[in-house]
Amino acid sequence: MKSDDKNLNCVDPFNVVADSHTGLIREKNEDSYLYRVAEDSRNTLVAVADGIGGHEGGDIASGLCMRMMATEWRDGAFGNSTSVKRISDFLRKNIKKANHHIFSINKSVKAQHPMGTTVVAAVLLAEKIIVAHAGDSRCYRLRNGMLTPLTEDHSYVAELVRNKLINIEDARNHPFSHIISRSVGPVEEVEVEVNVFNRKKRDRYLLCSDGLTAHLNDIEIETILYDSLTAYDATRSLIQASLRGGGEDNITVICVFT
Repeated sequence: MKSDDKNLNCVDPFNVVADSHTGLIREKNEDSYLYRVAEDSRNTLVAVADGIGGHEGGDIASGLCMRMMATEWRDGAFGNSTSVKRISDFLRKNIKKANHHIFSINKSVKAQHPMGTTVVAAVLLAEKIIVAHAGDSRCYRLRNGMLTPLTEDHSYVAELVRNKLINIEDARNHPFSHIISRSVGPVEEVEVEVNVFNRKKRDRYLLCSDGLTAHLNDIEIETILYDSLTAYDATRSLIQASLRGGGEDNITVICVFT
């Protein structure tokens, strides 16, 4: 890389940290994650997939989704694309492609409980972040000490909150909080939500599975992200806090400090 091209790199590789924990209750980790950041690339790709709990092969579904995304990212040379539309199309089409692949496997084996996964993925360009998701895995942004969710859960309880039938605190303990309205794999078609946001220097981003947010509210997440000196510290502290809260599900976290 030429010295005058260094500013093309979106994120320092050392500022992207990911980790996953099985939790204290589950026997198997059905979460998967992905990140692609390199000194010779303008863009950074990060993603989290959460295999649907209680279904056959949730870990297989989440792993397939992440591997397919990694392959498409590499083969399409998206790491240096400056087109917001091209990146948005990559995310949408790739998640739909993973959905068709997993659905076809479910159909071929006549699965009684089809495997599936949620997914949240983000691509950081020089001045934009493009976020795609299906399900209740989330993306957050911390800017100037204030936490903002960049995704809205695709779930039964989230719909109740959006329609002001229950409040956020009621949602945390709702008996149907585990029911999601979108996922990758169980049905033939999935609607992928894609949004584009402005990105600023010193923004901090978090992608996570619902094993984290089941035990930490937004204020707690905000405090940990703000107080952490590095992405490594934030990732470790978030997982440890979730474990202290009960660790009832698999926990996966990716932190990106810019």
